[in-house]
Amino acid sequence: MWRALVISVGCTALPAVADAHLETLVRQALEARPELARAAAELRAARERVPQAQAWPEPMLQVGVQNDSFTKWNVGAMETSWVSFMASQTIPFPGKLGARAEVAQSDARVTELGAERVRLSTIAEVRRGYLALQVLRERRALLARLASLNDRLVGLARIRVESSQGTQAELLRAQVELSRVTQRRLQLDSEERVQVQALNQLRQQPLDTAIVSGALKTFPTLLDEAQASALAREHSPELLAAKEGLTRADASATLARRSYLPDLFVSAGVMVRGRLDPMWALTVGVPLPVFAGSRQSRALAEAEAMKEASLRGSEGLEQVLALRAHQRAESLKALSAIWKTWQEGLLAQAAAAAESTLSQYSSGGAPLSAVLEANAVSISEVEASLQVLATAWRLAIAQDELSLGEAVSSALPFSSASSSPSASAGM
Repeated sequence: MWRALVISVGCTALPAVADAHLETLVRQALEARPELARAAAELRAARERVPQAQAWPEPMLQVGVQNDSFTKWNVGAMETSWVSFMASQTIPFPGKLGARAEVAQSDARVTELGAERVRLSTIAEVRRGYLALQVLRERRALLARLASLNDRLVGLARIRVESSQGTQAELLRAQVELSRVTQRRLQLDSEERVQVQALNQLRQQPLDTAIVSGALKTFPTLLDEAQASALAREHSPELLAAKEGLTRADASATLARRSYLPDLFVSAGVMVRGRLDPMWALTVGVPLPVFAGSRQSRALAEAEAMKEASLRGSEGLEQVLALRAHQRAESLKALSAIWKTWQEGLLAQAAAAAESTLSQYSSGGAPLSAVLEANAVSISEVEASLQVLATAWRLAIAQDELSLGEAVSSALPFSSASSSPSASAGM
């Protein structure tokens, strides 16, 4: 199975996985998923806006004619008639373009973090789908074990009927339980096909392509609460995006303050007057901030408000991430304790009880109902342990995804609630 998540500042690392089948699925999904390609394209577009923001305004070239008459051409004949060639350029006040570039860079960084969220979510979605497939296959193996027990039970019931030690009703009841297992197998096969199709859709493969999976056996080890909180604070895309909002707001505020300072407008030209001497002109101008009350001051107020919003947003996200880390740690602690009770002998005891009851039934020492109940308890214990294991792995996936969603509950249906004979068939 897989464990650690390694995230780089450049948002390019992948989770380190020990399951080669899962690693292949993750790689294929990252290469094929359209949402990731879209996020990458949006990131490229955002980065292209940075050099645009720090570019100077385009210079202007003008060609004009001034003629003193509507009836004849006076250029070269009169001093106030000429053909003019003018060039002009707006020179931004020092620091304005740098502030604009900082705003664009912050926007690109937020877009990059959005792409990282898509990447992490894709990996987590593949892992959850793979886990679901593993659980289905473990349940199918468990169902095969139950079928074997019921098949033996049918054989023993038939022997008892033939030897006049049992009744026909016992044989029919045993055959019914075996048929119910067959029905459940058909349902599990259908669920497995659906899960395989979902994984194939994520990696853009034909839906019915076979997928090999490893066994689901080991219990995950999560980071402790402090480590998980630190990981989330350092690498959560949502939290980093909120903090980047502070940087953007600061750059926007700087830009708004500098917008009070005037740009310089420079224009130069030559007026050609034919046979007369040419003339030249040089113009320097600055805009007057007469509308600063409704423009620059409002932009500054907007930046300050956005800074406050980003600050409060990051504080709220930090609290949620800390809560999720605490909830996952508490849930895993409970799940680990429950898991240990099964590994320390509870599963073996339930299996031994089922075998013992079956042996007693063959010799007439126990009724059929006792055998069915013992089988149900044995299978339901394994089923409950499988659910605990799957829930623990879902916690691990949520931690690696840096998920802000609800923590996975550790509340599971325990075997005591499913100890009736019918529970085994509803597995």
